[in-house]
Amino acid sequence: MMTDQQPRQDAGSNSAGKSPRLIQRITFCTLILLASAALFWYLLHTRPTVTRQPPAGKTAPLVSAVPLVSRSEIITITGMGSVIPTREIVLKTPVAGEIITLNDAFTVGGLLEEGDVILRIDPTDYELAVEQRQRALSEAEFAYRLEQGHQDVAMREWSLLYGENGGEDLENTLALRKPHLEKVEADIRAARAELEQAEINLARTVIKAPFNAVVLNKRVDRGSYVTVQEELADLAGTDEYWVQVSLPLDRLRWLKMPGDDGEPGSPARIYYRHNQVRDGRVIRLLGDLSREGRMARLLVAVADPLGLLTNDGKPPLILGEYVRVEIEGEVVHDVYRIPRSALRNDREIWIAGRDGRLAVRPVQSIWRDEENVLIRDGLKPGDLLVVSDLPAPVDGMSIRLDRSDGSDGAGTVPPPAEAGREQ
Repeated sequence: MMTDQQPRQDAGSNSAGKSPRLIQRITFCTLILLASAALFWYLLHTRPTVTRQPPAGKTAPLVSAVPLVSRSEIITITGMGSVIPTREIVLKTPVAGEIITLNDAFTVGGLLEEGDVILRIDPTDYELAVEQRQRALSEAEFAYRLEQGHQDVAMREWSLLYGENGGEDLENTLALRKPHLEKVEADIRAARAELEQAEINLARTVIKAPFNAVVLNKRVDRGSYVTVQEELADLAGTDEYWVQVSLPLDRLRWLKMPGDDGEPGSPARIYYRHNQVRDGRVIRLLGDLSREGRMARLLVAVADPLGLLTNDGKPPLILGEYVRVEIEGEVVHDVYRIPRSALRNDREIWIAGRDGRLAVRPVQSIWRDEENVLIRDGLKPGDLLVVSDLPAPVDGMSIRLDRSDGSDGAGTVPPPAEAGREQ
């Protein structure tokens, strides 16, 4: 009996030990669930609320605009060109001989004035030739005087024999030695011509500058022996240079060419190194186009290109120098000048209406260059030209003017000036 009850007591004691732990676990889980429920309830009832508002209306884009002003403009045509000589010669010697003297300025780049002695050729042979021709003339004149004496004698003899009207004409001519006298007269004329030629050759031993010139090239020196028509140097005139300018054909209609009425061509300004400027004038339109680019070619004359007369302190123009030329063309009236960037799609502009709406206007330009466009029709003074960009412009769309500067528009119109220059 004692043996059977002992296991039952052990089992009862184990059950009694497990019950408190199970109760603790259940209690702990219940507390966790209650805490979670309380936290959820708190978060649910304390979350921020969003107040829904109706959507705001779309804001019109902000634009900058300038008022347009009608004015007169000078069309200025810009082109590039090269400086070329107005007068250029190859100096040659007309006689042969040894060069015995040279002008100190006769060097490459040297300046010569008209009439300056450039060089002298040994004149000895030519001086002797003059003396010989003078002697030949003296002999011919002596023969002429002698023949005149013979003729006087013959006339007296003929008069004694036949009287004043006697004899045949042929006999009269021969007896009076008229053929002899004619031959002597011809000899005198020939001797004088030979003397004159000898004197010319002697004068040609002194080579002078034919005009104010700069020496481009020199081919001889002191002691050189030159033959007839041998090249001595290349000279270019310094009184005036030309600039050969290339321009598009459609620019020519704005220019003025010299006419038979004596009116000068369009004035021009030549810009060269160090931003120096010299004045010029259009003098001629060449008769052919340039091979490169098929451009029209003009000649612009520049007086005193080296500054020798004015002594203005400017650097001289150099032959072959590449320069920029601005030519004043025709004056156009009642036109509007707008920036090139304000011309849209190459044929439209945007106008800011007084009602706050955008107006897209088609226009036709009468002139345009790199910076500006001139328009005559389709605009009115005071129209507000939109100069800022719009992402999606539509005719009639709402816009707002930028009044940050306190003016009626976003900017001011530049002062009247020449039409924009091409670069």
